[in-house]
Amino acid sequence: MSQLTKLKQQIDGVAQEAKTTGAALAAFRSKFAGSISQVQATIGGSAQGKDREVVKALQDAQKKVDAAAQALEQAARTARSYGQSL
Repeated sequence: MSQLTKLKQQIDGVAQEAKTTGAALAAFRSKFAGSISQVQATIGGSAQGKDREVVKALQDAQKKVDAAAQALEQAARTARSYGQSL
């Protein structure tokens, strides 16, 4: 097997892993969004404002999960495109 063939296989493998992981993160994000809503409904309105702090932390995490999923999807597209160009 040539080095080029091995490289293509490695790149395709990385692209597939990135795509799969990105899809799993996107699915997690959907579940996480539902959990945030439930937490918000359950603890909403505390006098100390701790509820807003918790919800904001969860929402920030949700945004980062979404960004990570998008980054992995982009990485998968880029890797696949590069592999096809070899």
